[in-house]
Amino acid sequence: MPSIRLRVNGRVHDLDVPAEKPLLWILRDDLGLKGTKYGCGIAECGACTVLVGDEAVRSCATLAADVGDADITTIEEREVDDEAEAE
Repeated sequence: MPSIRLRVNGRVHDLDVPAEKPLLWILRDDLGLKGTKYGCGIAECGACTVLVGDEAVRSCATLAADVGDADITTIEEREVDDEAEAE
């Protein structure tokens, strides 16, 4: 299995996952980030949306290998940002 390096919410993760594994399942199952939800599985509903760089993508239809070295931002990071702004 190939090793993939992902930068999620400002933290670097080195993972041994199949290159064809959707980003959604890496976020939820491998990294424990449950805020990104499974909805339709065909990139239509938007429940699995994350930011890759500055672009909103459907993580159910995005392979981890296709992300490259872009920063990935999930709802968990957005919640932290919103709390900091509220103070």
